[in-house]
This record gives sequence, C-alpha cells and structure tokens, in this order.
Amino acid sequence: MSTIFEINKTLIEKRLKTGLETLRKYYTVTERTVPEEFRKMNIQNMHFEIQQYEIEGVGNLLTMKCVDSEVFQMDTFTLMPYFKNLPLFTTDYMYNAETRSYLNEIYNLVDYQDELYLSYIEKFKANHEKHAQLRDMPVHPCWYDAIRPVCTAKLTKPVADEENMQIFTENLNTFIEMEQNTPAFTDEEAYQKKWKCNKTYSDRLVDDGGVSTDVFKRALGAEKTKRFFSEVFFAPDLYQK
Repeated sequence: MSTIFEINKTLIEKRLKTGLETLRKYYTVTERTVPEEFRKMNIQNMHFEIQQYEIEGVGNLLTMKCVDSEVFQMDTFTLMPYFKNLPLFTTDYMYNAETRSYLNEIYNLVDYQDELYLSYIEKFKANHEKHAQLRDMPVHPCWYDAIRPVCTAKLTKPVADEENMQIFTENLNTFIEMEQNTPAFTDEEAYQKKWKCNKTYSDRLVDDGGVSTDVFKRALGAEKTKRFFSEVFFAPDLYQK
C-alpha cells in the first residue's frame, strides 16, 4: 500500500504532466535550458527542480517541484503570456502529509480590460464558485490583491484530491479558450505595454514583497531572486524587444 508521501509525489507528477499534455494539444511547447544556478534550488531545506518552456505564441511556462521532502512537497505551474491581452495564470499545490494547500490565481497584468477579457474573468470566477463547498485557505493581504480578480485558495484532505485536480484543469482549459479567442497584438506599442505590465509585476514582487517571494528572498537574496524571476519564473528578460 502506498504511503501518503508516495501518493503526494504521484499527484505532483500527474498534475505537471497533465498541464503539459493539455498545452501540447494546442501549442508547440519547447523546453528551455534553465541557467545552471536555477535548475535546482534549496529553499528552506526543500530541494526544488525547475523547468521552463516556451509556449509558442503565448509566452513563458515555469514548473517547479519538490517531491522528495518527507515533510513538505509541492509543485508550481505558472503561465506568463506576452503576445496577447491575457492575464497571468499561476498555481501552487502544496502537500504536508495529508494536508493539502492549493492556490489557483489569475492576475490582471494587462494594459486594458475589454469586454472579451472581462467575460473570461467571469468564467474564472464561475470556476471558483463551483468549488465553494471546499474549505477556504486564509490568505494574507498584499499589494497585489488589487490586480488579482480570482484567487481560489483551498485547504483540503486526500478525499478531495480529484476535485482539486479538477480545479486546475478547469482553469487551464478556460485560459486556453481565452487565449484561442483573443487576437494577437498587431503593433509594437501594444506588445510593449503588455511586456511592461509583466516586467513591473515581476520586479515589484521582489521590491515590495509577497508571501512566497519573501521565502525566495530569504534563501537567495533580493538580487538573485530578481534575476530568477526575470530570467526564468516570469522571464521578461527573454521577451524584451
């Protein structure tokens, strides 16, 4: 019989595999070479493996996983779009034995919010409401609350594992549908405005802090954290024109 540690490890691998396979149905997904200093990182005695991908026509995908810690395991799946008027899509699934902490977040890193954009924000909100019966996880107030229209934060047990995966797949499918129906930028000015939104957010996380960002800063220092965010996690340096 599998231990809870092995079950959690399987769930982590399954979620990241599901996310990548779903994206590959619609896009060319190319793995990037992560700079050596960021491929594996020790954060609070947790060993993370980092992978980065180019989603053609969309932007940057970052995945992180910590599967071998007996105390705490987690994975991250973050999509930062650059070529269309789309939000940041970021998710963190954390496991402490039988306790699960899940975050599915949408951030308005856009220069404008037209009718199409807002209609999909409503779809993300509808996804959130489907799972209102699951216990909410308290989140600390932060400066980015003003640009985060949807935050599904749940604290659950293994009995809800299937539903927790469903939350991720529903939101990823909504993001893909939104991307497919959103026109690409046709001029350089629009691209630059979107890039600036992404860059400002990436930098401000380090400068002004954030719940998870502060953990990185304590382990890596502010300068290295900013480089990690700029080159790998959100990757504005790679999309600068």
